[in-house]
Amino acid sequence: MKKLLFTLVFVSSAFCLAAQDDDDTFSPSKLETIAKNMKQIWDDPDPDFSITAIPEKWKEESGIILAQKTRFSFDKDANKLAVYEITRRRIKLNDRDAVNSYSSVFFRIGSSNDGASIKIVKANGTVQEVSLRNAVYVEDNDDVPSTFTPYIGKAITYYDKSKSRVIFYKVAIPDLDPGDIIDYGTIFYDDNTVKKMSYIEFDPIYFVCTRAYPVLSQKFEIDTDNNSFINSKSTMGAPQFKETGNSNADYTWEDRNRDKLSDTRWVNSLVELPMVKFQIVFSRSENRSDLFIGDRGELKQNISPEELAKKMNNLYNRLDGSFYYNMAKAYLKQIGYADLREEDFIQKSYYILRHMAFYRANGFSSELFASCLTQCLDLKKIPYDLIVTTPLTLTKPENIIFRTEPEWMVRVKDKYIFNATIFSNPYDFREEYLDTPAYIISLGKNPTATPVTLPGSKPDENVTTNTVSASIDTTTRNMLVTHQKAVTGMSKKFYNVQALVHTTALDDDHRSYGGEDDVRAGMKGTVLESYEEKLRERKKEDKTRKLEYMKEALKDEYDNITAYAEFTLNSDGRNWRKQKLNYTSKLELGDMVKIAGDNLLVSVPGLIGDQLYVSQDERKREVDAWMGFPRSLRNIINFTIPAGYKVVGVQNLNMNIDNEAGTFAVQASVDGSTLNILVKKIYKNAVVKKENWPRFLEMLDAAFNFSQKKVLLKKM
Repeated sequence: MKKLLFTLVFVSSAFCLAAQDDDDTFSPSKLETIAKNMKQIWDDPDPDFSITAIPEKWKEESGIILAQKTRFSFDKDANKLAVYEITRRRIKLNDRDAVNSYSSVFFRIGSSNDGASIKIVKANGTVQEVSLRNAVYVEDNDDVPSTFTPYIGKAITYYDKSKSRVIFYKVAIPDLDPGDIIDYGTIFYDDNTVKKMSYIEFDPIYFVCTRAYPVLSQKFEIDTDNNSFINSKSTMGAPQFKETGNSNADYTWEDRNRDKLSDTRWVNSLVELPMVKFQIVFSRSENRSDLFIGDRGELKQNISPEELAKKMNNLYNRLDGSFYYNMAKAYLKQIGYADLREEDFIQKSYYILRHMAFYRANGFSSELFASCLTQCLDLKKIPYDLIVTTPLTLTKPENIIFRTEPEWMVRVKDKYIFNATIFSNPYDFREEYLDTPAYIISLGKNPTATPVTLPGSKPDENVTTNTVSASIDTTTRNMLVTHQKAVTGMSKKFYNVQALVHTTALDDDHRSYGGEDDVRAGMKGTVLESYEEKLRERKKEDKTRKLEYMKEALKDEYDNITAYAEFTLNSDGRNWRKQKLNYTSKLELGDMVKIAGDNLLVSVPGLIGDQLYVSQDERKREVDAWMGFPRSLRNIINFTIPAGYKVVGVQNLNMNIDNEAGTFAVQASVDGSTLNILVKKIYKNAVVKKENWPRFLEMLDAAFNFSQKKVLLKKM
């Protein structure tokens, strides 16, 4: 067994801290133990952590990462697998924004082996150590910024006799000034119970080389035991992990002089930017067919299509979905599946599996959903293909290296069926897979992976239509608005939650497949009465909650809502016959009318909702802009002209920006006492090439400028 490089001090398990201990502060003995643990970090002779000077080209940057290094160390002892994640970061803070970012530092102390320490190097070279004595307990771990959390968390095991806990604290950093250097280290320790477990897959780590600040030096080191395996892949020119062949660390990764990326919006960072990903897997046996690991001591960096086919075949055969399949079969028998046409059978099977996944389980994995669906299709001998690929937001299929990366789907009659969501319908496509390379996996003794490309999409397949009727309240001069939203295709993902939360849309899910109400099945007498009473109470409360929720949710479109009066769900978009999501809001907007003498200036164009303003810093583009999917937005505005006024300059509203990247077009006219405005905004591509960015800006600028216009109502 390999010894840990860092010999950490162990004390009684009573060191594990509860939130109430010592009034949420650390006693002298605990501080002493933490300091002893941290001594190994501060004694590290790595010269990168003595650097104070920065390159001239970065003098104007808000901050610079001078050096950062994380070491993962694994040690198997009896039934425990000890994991140490040891990090040190040294950052030059050039301005007040950077100082504010590190005005508090978070750290975890949930074990006698955890540690934290913070030092400040002042501009004059003096070093100040920040005391942890007055650190405060963090009640909600979700409040901890990702910068201060571990890369890999505690593993899920059959037995959990761990003495390590996830308890975070934060400490304020006093007297921090621009020009200072903050130098801090943390130790995260997890003792994972591996009794009777043949393997543990720790969280994969996806590390984009480009950080929020420029980086002089960043490193990873991995020191494994004899039962731990490493998978790694570097893309887009990122450095690769290397085997060291020495006792200090088995594998190392190093990256230097990395500029920050100026583009922060619409960046598909894991695919478009230099990135290294790696995973540590504990396994009692090497080269397991169901794990993406190689031989002992091998740094596995590639998986061929042939190997992928074999592993998918093994995973599929090992997958035991019989419980859910038998349940699905029982549902199908209830609705008389033998007499259904093939297309009806496919739809019913899908909705049954969707129902089971979210009403009988906590969702299905894509492989479990595919397994259950294909078994259902076998009942009617409907031919299908099993497809495997990866989401474009995660990795490209040729870069698959982890077992968790492949996504399974089923192709039936040249249409693709993805793992269901609570909102989805059969054949709903998902933006992460548009135009994506994939493999058709044939199962059996000699499995194969045949390349195929998934289809793309067009703007007219993903449409959001806003029909807005508006008038002025002559007393308050607020605008009264009836807003109907109708959404099709992939655009529904933006609005599903907004539309369906606090409604009855999910209460009768059995209707989607034409089956019995299995939620109430078996309830009788007082049990059923109690259920119905609670349901009525919830529905009553939901009506009030819905109005409050919508007023807050619509702030993304209108930041001037003075009242939200009514919500109507016209169609939830979750069934085969009505796949369009459609709902209506009645609300009141303030600050929409300005008085100009006897005339009125009315923000009718603002009814299209807030439009993006592109700052000067965002007008240069280094990488392609990832839009997700092509889509169209239509705003049909019908504004009632108040009596005694007429609209002046309607023709000034009309415009038409149309290029290869997008479209923004406006058609305005007056019909009697109504001002009619049709606004079209089209995102033509899933990806805007950086060469076409200026053309795309033309569309965005036109939309923003239009939304700021006013309509002149002249007193007659």
